[in-house]
Amino acid sequence: MQMSDQQSAANSASAAGGNEWMVEGMSNGEIFFASPSLQQRSYGTAGAVRMHEAVSAASVQRMFAKARSQGQEDAVMFGLIPFDTRRPASLTIPARLVQAAIPENQAQSASTHRPAVQARQPVPAPEVYGDMVRKALDLYAEGGVSKIVLSRAMDVELDAPIDYATVLQDLLRRNRHGYTFAIPAWSGEDDPSPPAIMLGASPELLVRREGDRVFINPLAGSIPRHADPAIDQARREGLQVSEKDLREHSYVVSDIVRILREHCEDLEVPDGPSVIGTDALWHLSTFITGRIRHLEMSALELSCALHPTPAICGFPTATAFGHIQELEPFDREYFAGLVGWQRENGDGEWALTLRCAKYDGDRRLRLYAGAGTVAGSDPDSEIRETATKMETFMRAIA
Repeated sequence: MQMSDQQSAANSASAAGGNEWMVEGMSNGEIFFASPSLQQRSYGTAGAVRMHEAVSAASVQRMFAKARSQGQEDAVMFGLIPFDTRRPASLTIPARLVQAAIPENQAQSASTHRPAVQARQPVPAPEVYGDMVRKALDLYAEGGVSKIVLSRAMDVELDAPIDYATVLQDLLRRNRHGYTFAIPAWSGEDDPSPPAIMLGASPELLVRREGDRVFINPLAGSIPRHADPAIDQARREGLQVSEKDLREHSYVVSDIVRILREHCEDLEVPDGPSVIGTDALWHLSTFITGRIRHLEMSALELSCALHPTPAICGFPTATAFGHIQELEPFDREYFAGLVGWQRENGDGEWALTLRCAKYDGDRRLRLYAGAGTVAGSDPDSEIRETATKMETFMRAIA
């Protein structure tokens, strides 16, 4: 779009007052992020402040200072933080941003054209992933680690570029109460266009900060849903009493609460998890609230203090992290990292980068999925669970 078209689109979106999803006409490098109560969309890439380096409080402050020097007084930063936070993050403050409430109407794209899948290549093959789970089971028997989250990927080649509006609205329909995103992954400040875009619909909030209030919602333990309502309800009820899944969930919550107590007070932690659902899975969920002790600690800093949680790494975390490096045959990059936004005052939302794909802006994507394994896990079940998670994204693109 030319600048005049960008201005017109932004004005139209703003005038919509939350009655429309702001996804039409998106191009590579533009940003979309929807949480349960707010949608945000950037228009154009000119004038954006960008950073590609390991995230730190100092680097974030430099970005906001640069945005202020360019005349942005209420800037919002969007970002991708990798699974391994020692690696470079991709952060963007767009020059033109529109925010609106979540529409009441169901997300629905006017576009009916979807690209066809030309090729799929699992990374690794499903049977190799099953062997990875079996190696994890051997590690549990030896002692020293109780949970390892193992992931796999799928490289997909299409016959044409995707349409952002179609994909995003499909993801929004499937997980309206989650965190749907299209965030550019820059490789340098002077990139003419992003080498990749992370697209997805995460069900899992890591941290939301509003003033001194913080909200955390870990998920761990899941089971695929079923088209038959009776079977679906039986699976939901079974998950709530599953010893294996409750044990997996307890590792996550106890570790998160331990870290939160260092930084927060007035923590409210439910006695046990509830069950929440997406279109594909039932999840065990615990919603935690508290007050942050020092407002100097931003939502992103608290997120980085918690990351990686046992939900996407394992328990004990450092030990599980090392085993992941040994067992997984690919680099997670931004998968199972953090995706979200933040204001200069530290308020913001950071979700886990799940149910997602890395898109090259043309015809290639890498889809990701992971599953928590503990003693008693079944390799075939973990293969099915990761396939179910990747299928959520596959249904959105083709």
